[in-house]
Amino acid sequence: MAKRVMTAVIGLPILIVLIALGGIWLRITLLTLSLIGLYEFYQALSKKTLAIHFTGYLFAILYFMVIIEYGVHAYLLVMLSAFILITQAVLIIFYQKIDFKDCLITISGFFYVPFLLSFIYFVRDYNVYFVWLILTSASASDTFAYIIGMKWGRHKLKNTPSPKKSWEGCIGGVVGAALIGFLYGHLVVQFTGINHPMVINAMAVSVMGAIFSQFGDLFASAIKRSVNIKDFGKLLPGHGGVLDRFDSVIVAAPVVYMVMIAMLNL
Repeated sequence: MAKRVMTAVIGLPILIVLIALGGIWLRITLLTLSLIGLYEFYQALSKKTLAIHFTGYLFAILYFMVIIEYGVHAYLLVMLSAFILITQAVLIIFYQKIDFKDCLITISGFFYVPFLLSFIYFVRDYNVYFVWLILTSASASDTFAYIIGMKWGRHKLKNTPSPKKSWEGCIGGVVGAALIGFLYGHLVVQFTGINHPMVINAMAVSVMGAIFSQFGDLFASAIKRSVNIKDFGKLLPGHGGVLDRFDSVIVAAPVVYMVMIAMLNL
């Protein structure tokens, strides 16, 4: 716990500053996290470095440094299509050393890590006030779920990758995130004076972000259990690897983006 707290105390302010700066700084940050997360993902599932994995790294760099500049644009479809086609070509060229499973791992790793993480940038670029809800919904859900689950958890999540977690904890996590969203919405209204229903929007975004952040945590646990590892890495003391720390955020980010777009365009 001491290591977890120390890592958070050092890392969280840096992350907050980089998100606040946005632009190229945020893209470099997300690219760095993506490359580390990709490495952890590939090592966990294949246990070796393969030529086909380098297409994942290469297109992660292209995605953040070039294509993401155009947002949701035709260039994005071209890049994603090229990534899949080139990955297939590498499979054929190195057929004796690479199999179809390696091809799927490479493609799924790209969409699981860099692609989903990039929605932090999209949310920040679209509406800066909502980007913080990605972090608060995921962290509040995790914190409240742990506290409520430890104190009142009676009904366990059976037949799941995390059978020690409880339904009470999951519900408590969502309620806690909704409360944080409510308070955050009020603060934004008070200090900015924006006239759209920020409080309701913040609560809705927080609730959906919290629900799917828990799915993200369970999904990462399922991967680790399938390959018999405890953590994806050891980069962050007390937390494990990048994927261990950001598994909830990875899934919360696109959900926050979708709910935000829906709410602001009603």
